[in-house]
Amino acid sequence: MIQDIDPHQFKGEFKILEPNDSDFCILYNGSKSLLKKRDLPEKNDDGICTHSIPRYSEVKGLLNEKPHYLFSIDQDRYFLSLVTMNEPKLQGYEFMGNRSFRYMDKKSRLGGATASHIAHWEFTHRYCGVCGHETHLGTQERCLECPKCGNIIYPRISPVVIIAVENGDNLLMAKNINNPNPKLFLISGFVEVGESLEQAAHREVLEEVGIKIKNLHYFGSQPWPFSDALIAGFTAELDGSPALTVEKSELSTAVWVHRNQIEPYSTQVSISGALIENFRNKK
Repeated sequence: MIQDIDPHQFKGEFKILEPNDSDFCILYNGSKSLLKKRDLPEKNDDGICTHSIPRYSEVKGLLNEKPHYLFSIDQDRYFLSLVTMNEPKLQGYEFMGNRSFRYMDKKSRLGGATASHIAHWEFTHRYCGVCGHETHLGTQERCLECPKCGNIIYPRISPVVIIAVENGDNLLMAKNINNPNPKLFLISGFVEVGESLEQAAHREVLEEVGIKIKNLHYFGSQPWPFSDALIAGFTAELDGSPALTVEKSELSTAVWVHRNQIEPYSTQVSISGALIENFRNKK
């Protein structure tokens, strides 16, 4: 999964540091990050990598002020600057959506996606939601502070559940209408205010495909920076009729797939792939 970068170590402690030329630097314009085109694209388990994250020395001429420190992976430090430009003004660079990080090596994948998560939070909270005044970066912890009314805004992390529902040798698989990937994955959804993770799992399955589940067991969790989320994964068993009623506003399809008909899934990025592989490889 995206956080599994052993033997490398992610260090997310809040610090105030000055950038060096060799540090990675994310320039974020509100929806995309500035990336450098690779002369020779690389292939990994999740696809073709055509871009890399620029260093501070490469982009500092575009900035009006120094970027601020985010975190480190081993000795690699990541910095961020919010910018207003839509065109990079540098040959060989372009603004790309944050899903582009999925195709990088495991260190850059986690670093770039996490940086874009923080960047999106900072960009969407440039002004105080209480009084409308411009916010400033916190000096003691990762937060945004309003100097006028004192409002403090912390990074947004939305809880999500994902469920691998088993019916004997069959796994419930589905495709979300908003997912550009043509492959089938699992039922998932955001947790509502006032409910537990377990309650959300039962509700999402019932809402999206009209079945009940039992024997819900926690599988694991992962950060999912692509939607500002933290995903909790569960396994479960069908409880009652296997007949599916697909919620067309959420899913384009949902089907029971036999274990032997499931192709191998990458576990390098998503917990969905890890859950599917866990079921596929059961004896």
